[in-house]
Amino acid sequence: MTNNKGFTLIETIVAASLLLMVVATLIPAANLLMNERMVLEQKHHIVKELHRELQSYLWDNKHPLLPNDYMKKINGAEATFSFTTEEELMKGCVTWTNARKRESKFCLYGYPDK
Repeated sequence: MTNNKGFTLIETIVAASLLLMVVATLIPAANLLMNERMVLEQKHHIVKELHRELQSYLWDNKHPLLPNDYMKKINGAEATFSFTTEEELMKGCVTWTNARKRESKFCLYGYPDK
């Protein structure tokens, strides 16, 4: 038992491989979480702007006749807003290309002020 240099080498190799496996697993997971955080933050800002725009359509009668479509840049993303009426409701939708390069769409409905 006086010659244990081979055991130390094997122990070091096993520890290094375990460390590399953990690092190789955590880096892609952290990258995925960061991308999803950017997508959700972008969606939050765009949906908040859609809500603000829809509120102005619901409460003010100064806007042009519906349907109305226009583009607006929000946090570096070009969003296309469209407002229409469906029966008694006013519908506001926004379409944009998210941070993962996929097209996203979100719609809100509201009753106009009478």
